[in-house]
Amino acid sequence: MSAADSGHWSQVTDHSDLLRKSVVAERAAVLLPEYERIIANIPPEAGFGGIWESEMFLFYIAVKPFAPKQILESGRARGKSTLILARCFPESRVISVEYEQESENAPAAEAKLKNESNVDLLYGDSREILPQRLQTDDAVLIDGPKDFRALRLAVDLLRTGKPCAVFVHDFPANSPQREFVERNFPNAFFGDDRVFARFQTLDTERDPRPNPQRRYGVFVCLPPPAPKLSWLARLQLRFSD
Repeated sequence: MSAADSGHWSQVTDHSDLLRKSVVAERAAVLLPEYERIIANIPPEAGFGGIWESEMFLFYIAVKPFAPKQILESGRARGKSTLILARCFPESRVISVEYEQESENAPAAEAKLKNESNVDLLYGDSREILPQRLQTDDAVLIDGPKDFRALRLAVDLLRTGKPCAVFVHDFPANSPQREFVERNFPNAFFGDDRVFARFQTLDTERDPRPNPQRRYGVFVCLPPPAPKLSWLARLQLRFSD
């Protein structure tokens, strides 16, 4: 990314302008070579699920202009997405929260991240930890809890007015949580939009399995501010799981 591009993006102070789908897609061609260099030495986690490289690229191109001092991640699993965050945002503090320290994935993640000096690995309920850790202009990535529980956490964080962006994973087409967002979040966009489809080649190149079955979890990007929800929408958000 050139200094001119960086300077242009830093001049925009309205988060919603920087996070318009068309603007994010425009940045993709500029930032793709840089992203490919960054992840070149990160081994794939074929067969373990998690967040695809193409999905993390979407987070990268959306959040890069904000240069967040801190990134909050909820749901770490084996730590591949955490490692990508650490390498893509070396000047940011990555606060990664996993619910169960006894999980079979925990040792794999700790080993993978032990040399990343900008990463803090925490265990516990992110619904309690993230609000306590949230600072102004933080970027947030939620990959657990899931579904409406994840959406409630995202809305609670957005209502503070602090995040520069909140990404939530696993919002596939026709799911109840996605339909709720489509009705109530006019500025949200999804990772399976056709303007981002060409970047799925990042996954083809990095998954060594023959003919892998790829089931994309799909990110939703929720730009601030939090929308004003109707009383009916607030009830649905509160009582849906």
